Amino acid sequence: MSCPDCVTGALHSGTPSGSETKVGGIDSYVVGDASAHRTIVIGVDVFGWSSINTRLLADEYAARGFRVVVPDLFGGWSVPTWTLNAHDPAATHKSLLTRFVLVPASLFILVPFVLRNLPRQVGIITAVAAALRAEDVRAKLGFAGFCWGGRFAITQNALFDASFAAHPSAVRFPGDLEGVKRPFSLAAAAGDSQFNRARAEEAERLLKGSVGERGLKEEDVEVVVYDGVHHGWTTRANLADEGQKKARDQAVEQAVGWFKKYLTAEEGAEAAKPSATEAVVGEPEATPTPAAAAST
Repeated sequence: MSCPDCVTGALHSGTPSGSETKVGGIDSYVVGDASAHRTIVIGVDVFGWSSINTRLLADEYAARGFRVVVPDLFGGWSVPTWTLNAHDPAATHKSLLTRFVLVPASLFILVPFVLRNLPRQVGIITAVAAALRAEDVRAKLGFAGFCWGGRFAITQNALFDASFAAHPSAVRFPGDLEGVKRPFSLAAAAGDSQFNRARAEEAERLLKGSVGERGLKEEDVEVVVYDGVHHGWTTRANLADEGQKKARDQAVEQAVGWFKKYLTAEEGAEAAKPSATEAVVGEPEATPTPAAAAST
């Protein structure tokens, strides 16, 4: 696997306000008001459920009126955060250790990471979704996936009432689009090596061209392409860079707006819920070649 963008970005600072618990038997970071009856499950990037960046992002979503659950998709594994330092775009003069040891090592780490974790993702996401449905029958449930987790916002879309994918990686295109049966929003970077402007626009054409078959309306599919940012910008943006921060904040508004529109609990009666058997695209997970999963 040879994708520097997979492990490029900035580490954010702050103190997460949520707590750790188990959801469906899966270790999870949970934040927000459980009585809101609308929950967002976050599909993490390769830095995992304990990433400070992801937890702070979850806090932002929670502050907008959602309960947010960040499950551990990797069973305690994650790509170490020192890989971000190895690829720090602001570091113009890198040491010999960084250039010849840390940078190559950070890329090789991703190979066993993919081999170990990809086959387990659908089962974990399904277990979390089922537990949340059982816990609150009135709740509307959304899924926001970033990088690695972005693919599952596509393939497992039918498990949720709506999903949002940001710069998804390892997508089997166009086959994975078969999984979209519910409202779906996509945020893509124009120059992303895996899901660039051309692919995002083609995905929009294919999805909107088949909304009738999917039981959707054209307005239930949204694609936004962002210029001037790289793969991973929604979770790993350099917040000191005005352009990156602006695009990152716009993507937050895109996701929040989407979930405010579609995660509205019905009063007085239980709404029809997606079945756990609906989302079967990508299962069992075949392990892709490193080239096919080059962007996380």
